[in-house]
Amino acid sequence: MDTSRPTALAETEDRIRAGRIVAVLRLRDHRHAVEVAETLAEAGVTALEFTLDHPDSLAAVERVAARMPGTIAVGAGTVLSPTQVTAARDAGARFVVCPHTDPLIITTAIGCRLAPLPGVTTPTELLAAQQAGARLLKLFPAGPLGIGYLKALRGPFEHAELVPTGGVEIDAIGDWLAAGATAVGVGSSLVDRTGALDGLADRARRAVAAAHGGAS
Repeated sequence: MDTSRPTALAETEDRIRAGRIVAVLRLRDHRHAVEVAETLAEAGVTALEFTLDHPDSLAAVERVAARMPGTIAVGAGTVLSPTQVTAARDAGARFVVCPHTDPLIITTAIGCRLAPLPGVTTPTELLAAQQAGARLLKLFPAGPLGIGYLKALRGPFEHAELVPTGGVEIDAIGDWLAAGATAVGVGSSLVDRTGALDGLADRARRAVAAAHGGAS
């Protein structure tokens, strides 16, 4: 654990590192949010984010965080402002994920004891995010950029802790991690936007196995 950081923040970062998967829930129906989270947790997923591009997302963060304290780290994604950071904290989130790099959001998150995962694409954004205090960096959009881009970016930034997200398929999780990713964000290939439970447990088990070197 990084003793230079607030304990709760450092613990969340360590959980993401150890779990190697962040399940990205871009739901359009949050009625079964708790059941979805429980299914993911039972399969071994230890971190999930609800994207804040739906009016019911924060309520889902609050329900899951209250129902499963200590079981799974719940985060808020698609965070675009410091105001959303504080709202996520108040709902019980433990980390915030952005599609972009905004130093003010990063410093606000750290001040709220939340782990920031800012989105980076370029070397300039990566360095700006690190200088603002971020440790885990969301490489976005990972699918269009490709694994070769991750490898190239890690040339001058060998120790950057990158979390490829956006277009990461379950069957490719192992390849991203083998290429040097610290963890991966997995969205629609894992959790359907409707929040349907059909097949979720099997997909989650496959994802966790792929993340930890098992058969996919």
